[in-house]
Amino acid sequence: MPVSAQSLSQKLKTESVETLAKDAREKGNAIVGAILLTRKDLACTRCHDSGATQPIAPSLRQMAADEPVSDVHLVESLLQPSKVIKKGYESVRVLNVDGQVITGRPLTNNDQRLVLQVFEQDVRQIELAKDDIEQLTTAKQSLMPDNLIDQLANRQQFLDLTRYLMELKENKPASKLHAQPVGGETIRPALRGVALLSELNCTACHSGNQELALPAKTAPNLQQSSNALRPEFLLRFIADPVTVKPGTTMPDVMAHLTPAQRQQAATELTHYVVSLSDQSLSDQPLDAQASDRGKELFHSVGCVSCHSPLDDTLQPLLPESSVPLGPTADKYHRDGLRAFLENPLATRPAGRMPNMKLDHWEANDLASYLVSSKQATEPTAPFVVDAKLAERGRERFVELRCNQCHQLQQDAKPDASLAIAELRVQQGCLSKSSTTSPRFDLTDLQREQLQVAVRSGGKVADPIDHLNLQLTAFRCVNCHQRDQLGGVSEARNPYFKTGDPNLGPQGRIPPPLTNAGSKLKPQWMRQVLVSGRAIRPYVLTRMPQFGTDNVGHLVEAFQELDPPIEPPQVTFDDQKEIRKVGGELVGSQGLNCIACHSFQLKKAANMSAVDLTEMAERLHKGWFDQYMRQPQTFNPNTIMPSFWPGGRAMREDYVDGNTDLQIEAMWQYLLDGRQARTPRGLITEPIELLANDEAVILRRSYPGIGKRGIGVGYPSQVNLSYDAEQMRLASIWQGKFADPGGVWRSQGHGRVRPLGERPIQFMPGPDLDSADQPWAVDDGRPPNHQFRGYSLDEKQRPRLQYQFGDLQVEDYFVDAKANDGQRGVLRRTIVIDAKQAQPGLVFRAANGQEIKQVADNVFLIDSALRVTIVDGKAVVANDNETQRLQLPLNLKPGRSTITLEYSW
Repeated sequence: MPVSAQSLSQKLKTESVETLAKDAREKGNAIVGAILLTRKDLACTRCHDSGATQPIAPSLRQMAADEPVSDVHLVESLLQPSKVIKKGYESVRVLNVDGQVITGRPLTNNDQRLVLQVFEQDVRQIELAKDDIEQLTTAKQSLMPDNLIDQLANRQQFLDLTRYLMELKENKPASKLHAQPVGGETIRPALRGVALLSELNCTACHSGNQELALPAKTAPNLQQSSNALRPEFLLRFIADPVTVKPGTTMPDVMAHLTPAQRQQAATELTHYVVSLSDQSLSDQPLDAQASDRGKELFHSVGCVSCHSPLDDTLQPLLPESSVPLGPTADKYHRDGLRAFLENPLATRPAGRMPNMKLDHWEANDLASYLVSSKQATEPTAPFVVDAKLAERGRERFVELRCNQCHQLQQDAKPDASLAIAELRVQQGCLSKSSTTSPRFDLTDLQREQLQVAVRSGGKVADPIDHLNLQLTAFRCVNCHQRDQLGGVSEARNPYFKTGDPNLGPQGRIPPPLTNAGSKLKPQWMRQVLVSGRAIRPYVLTRMPQFGTDNVGHLVEAFQELDPPIEPPQVTFDDQKEIRKVGGELVGSQGLNCIACHSFQLKKAANMSAVDLTEMAERLHKGWFDQYMRQPQTFNPNTIMPSFWPGGRAMREDYVDGNTDLQIEAMWQYLLDGRQARTPRGLITEPIELLANDEAVILRRSYPGIGKRGIGVGYPSQVNLSYDAEQMRLASIWQGKFADPGGVWRSQGHGRVRPLGERPIQFMPGPDLDSADQPWAVDDGRPPNHQFRGYSLDEKQRPRLQYQFGDLQVEDYFVDAKANDGQRGVLRRTIVIDAKQAQPGLVFRAANGQEIKQVADNVFLIDSALRVTIVDGKAVVANDNETQRLQLPLNLKPGRSTITLEYSW
């Protein structure tokens, strides 16, 4: 009889919830459970405590603050999540007019629309018009899957996870003195006019720059810009800047001219600006693949934190809340835009367009994408500068006071006119009707805000307001939250991506700036702001470089505004001994920090959180101490568990469970930085799984196979891995069987490492398939194949069983050694039971770059693997650059057998 393929959840449901709860409390390991909670395949942190403003699931860390939760209830919630659904987290089932069924949690439900929060690969929102809804019913199923815990390896892991949840429910959060507030706010209205004074570069004409709370945003360097811009765009933009680029901060300085005069002046100025260029650019053929890579870059590295995400036609999706890009395809040559993106501060030194740390090829890809619009204007002939027009343009440049903003080396800046505080707020640039002053594209509200700022002289007394102005001007608050100010908006949240999903939201959302001065040492903060030092490579949104002159002073501002946190006074007798304790706590036998944090730039088993050996260099000691006690109050996005919930140590076997001394021990250990002694768990000795008199089976992830891999080690020192997802032989090798350490040490998340030698890999896709309509191979499961488990013979060798359509298939391997004692041999027998005739099938025996027939029904694959067809007739088929050894099959009703041998 086949061995039961009963899942872990099915097994656990045969036990009473009372027994499981009791065993979890007595035998569960909360430290292991804390690590399990963060695993990607469980996805707990994507829904619970995700840091979202509207979480899709209840907070696990607030259980103690809510109604009492019993141990039994926790067990039932894991095994039967739909038995009790917490109020406020119920879901609905929608049938739309297209026949599509959508299940999600309703966020908005009115007469016009329904907004649902759904969880698929990630949490996202779907908006449906009420007219498009055919049926709306309350769902009885929880959004949490019933079989989620099947991702765990065994019963003990279930007990560990439950035990950690018990810790969370029994320990109320400690003091919220440093709690992260809800963000999303902007600077107060009285400051917005001051920000506009800077954004519009008002002090280019009006004195008072030294007194302004915010330095002016200087205009682009035209000598640099002229190397990148298309002349035909320049002509249109100069003639009518607001129409050509809505939202631009460049004013119209020609309102007093007739249309003909305006066009003439724009022509002259265009020839003058182009004459400043020392390069001649022309359009180059665009690479579609480069454009595709550029699209991915644009929507992942941080461009869309300020600029709008773009649709497939490069039109903005969020125009109202974004810095306008303008018609980039009409504006730039690709090579000119690439050069600008490589070093934007050379053209725009004010830092509002920062350096995104793009290398040459990334800048080329991004430029290719931004100029790939079908609306791009193609010049009919190269632009030729007319010297007379250029000379007249130079005169116009001064006449129209363009040189007030655009500084050129040959021109001295004219004297400034009235000081900011002396301006008449209803006249000049702030007037709606003036034709003699520059005309900015301002709303009535912006005029009012500017008038308030002018009356104050653009000064700000409060240092907190002063810092908030800086963070707003450079749009730091588009990515970072400080107190209530800023943070990633819901609309832009999906564009913040990660290279390590195991880290949850903290792996993709930039860290908060609340109490940043209390957290980071000034030297480290300067390295980040000025030198571009980064420690979170998994956060794909890059920390830009704004220029030392623009943001270097923020280091002192943070340090002055954020008071230091005094750590507790802890005394100890032996520093060497206390550092040893700290190293043990960090290691796999202690709190297992090493399971998630990198160490000396070596990646951890589960994920690659911030490197432990840089902690003491980065952090103030007092902040570290408080963060260790209550990490979620400092950063709600973190998935780091608290090992001292409520101030109580979870590991009472270290220094008598003294919380203060445990944290002090870890700090003393981390003070050694890169010289710290390697903790246990980073350097791991291989674990060898042996097959002696009987075969050994290990079901887990193997190279090239997902989690439905089955490894078999045979007594004759030959081994195989079988893909139960795609019903195929995945690999064979000789010698030692396998090292399961990657699975066991990472709580089931890792991968088995085959040992031994002479590995042979086989291609993906089912071995038995249709000849005419085979499955298009991908990483998933073929739709017509279903694994049915296995039975074991007297030596524990598996008879693998699966179904293909109406066919029942058994795949059975027997080990042997060749006569020379050197080559391994696997004899493979495939038995197929057909209820009716099944023509047009094919069985794949092997694949390789070169397959030669060396004898009757004997084939040599890549001069390494010999395949002998005992029953059946094989042919060699070409498949692109590879070859396949396969057996055409036209099955008759009843049982058919294929027998072959692999030797290598």
